[in-house]
Parts: sequence; C-alpha cells; structure tokens
Amino acid sequence: MNLTYYPFPPFKINTGQVNVLDLGNSQMYADICQGFRDRTDDLRVSNDNLELQTTSSQCSWYGDLMLSVDLNRLFMKKIQAQIIKLMADEQQVAVLDQSRSMIAKVMEASFLLDLPLDVEEAPGLEQALKFAGIHFPTDLTHNPSAVLEALVQTHVELGLKQCPVMTNVSHYLNPEQWAVFEQQVADLDITVIIIEYSEMNRMEKFKNCCYYYVDEDLVDWRDMN
Repeated sequence: MNLTYYPFPPFKINTGQVNVLDLGNSQMYADICQGFRDRTDDLRVSNDNLELQTTSSQCSWYGDLMLSVDLNRLFMKKIQAQIIKLMADEQQVAVLDQSRSMIAKVMEASFLLDLPLDVEEAPGLEQALKFAGIHFPTDLTHNPSAVLEALVQTHVELGLKQCPVMTNVSHYLNPEQWAVFEQQVADLDITVIIIEYSEMNRMEKFKNCCYYYVDEDLVDWRDMN
C-alpha cells in the first residue's frame, strides 16, 4: 500500500510492521487525519502498483487510542456474529431451547398478576448472545496497552482486511509496551499505520518501524538520508 500527500512522493506502507507518519506540520497532520476519515481529498491511497483505491476499502480509522476507541461499540456486534458462526448446530439449538424455557417461565409467573400482559417471542441467537452480556472488561478498556493489543487482535480475529489507523499511540505507551506492540504486529503479520505529531525527528525512538518524518517546514526527511 502507498499513501500520497501532494507534493510528496508516496509513503510506502509495509505489511507486518508498524508504519509511523511523524509530522511536525499541524496542517499536514490535520489533512492526513481528515483524509483517512474521507473528509478531504488531500490523501490518496494506492496499491503496490500505484493504482488508486478508496481509503475506506483499505484503511479503518480508529483515531486516538484512548479518546475515540470504544472496543465494545466498535466490535461487539461483529464478535457476536462471529460467535454464532463458530457455534456447532447442537450449541445453537441448546441456546434457543434455553431461551424458550426462560420465556415460558416468565409467562407462567405473569399469569399470577391480574393484568393483560404479553411476552415477546423467544429471542433468536443474536438477542440471546446480547442478553448474555459478552463484553470487553472495564479494567481492560482503561489500560492503553491492553486496549491496543485487544484492538489489533480483534481486527485479525474478525478477518477485517483494512489497515488499522490510529493517532498518538506512542503517547500512551512506555518503551517496553511499544516493543510488545511491534512484536504483536509482526507476529500477526498485520499492517498498522500510526499518525504522530512531533516537532523533532524521532527516528531513534521508532527504529524498528517503517518511519517517516516531515518537519514544520514540510521538509521530508527521507531526502536528508
């Protein structure tokens, strides 16, 4: 994959590696973030043959790790659907039978009241799983490193093909946690893009990543190597 922001040559995005766009120009930072959200045409995405692709078909924008990433809101419906696909036929039948049994007991109890009450039909598998309350634990969602690990792992487990795009991830992780993140991305062979803002070149900090730095004056430091 390649990212193009005029007038710079394409930024090559590597698979199985954390790709960091470290930007010191606030306008470029804003343009690229908005481009990933399909709000401007400043950012172009192309495949390895430089053929243009739609941004949404290639990238999933998640934004700031702790401000806009809600794992339950983003993934829970997809996770429930995936669980249903993985359930054996007898498991699905058992869940539906238990749901019908629950409804029958509720109806039986309601007859003790002298009121015109009715009960909805027995829930389907989707409603039953929702009732089960499957969710990411709260203590996980308060831990940036755990949120990041769960986001990347979930992205892979659900078979999502788009590249996750996040902002300012390094602000939340210490060096050891960042190293774990890099290893997870390599082990899963997933493509990840991180957009960072910095007034200085931090190549040493991201030496194990595919790293690009553009400074405040829009100097592309690839040209300085």
